[in-house]
Order: sequence, then C-alpha cells, then structure tokens
Amino acid sequence: MLTLPVSENQIVQLIAQLDLASLERVRKAIVKKEAYFKRFQKAPIDEIVDDFKHEGYSSDFLADLEEGLKKSSLYQK
Repeated sequence: MLTLPVSENQIVQLIAQLDLASLERVRKAIVKKEAYFKRFQKAPIDEIVDDFKHEGYSSDFLADLEEGLKKSSLYQK
C-alpha cells in the first residue's frame, strides 16, 4: 500500500473541487467506513467529570453532566 502525506487543507481543497454527485459519493463512503468515529475513544465518565471539576464548574452542573453522560448512547454500548 502506498501512502502519501496529505494535509487537511489539501483534502479540503480537493473536496471543494468536486461536483455535488461526487461529493455525495465521498460523504457516503466516509459514513459507510465509519471513518469519522474510528479515532474517537471515550474517556471514563469520572475522568470527564473530574476535568470539569478542576475547571471550577458547580456541583449541580457536574451532577447533571455525569447523569447525562451515563444516559448518552455512547456510554450505553
């Protein structure tokens, strides 16, 4: 497999040159491969809440944040 270094800006410039039909095919290919989710790694909820706590958020906010994260689809899997 040949790989070439390509910057974000170069990718955006190439995409900007596509017609609508081609752009839609690229979008579908990205969705099909789930490329936009592969780099995401969810952190433990307690670490997320702790980060917000260190930033000075209120205890009410932190409780709501923790409850919301526990109910979110990302943490249900």
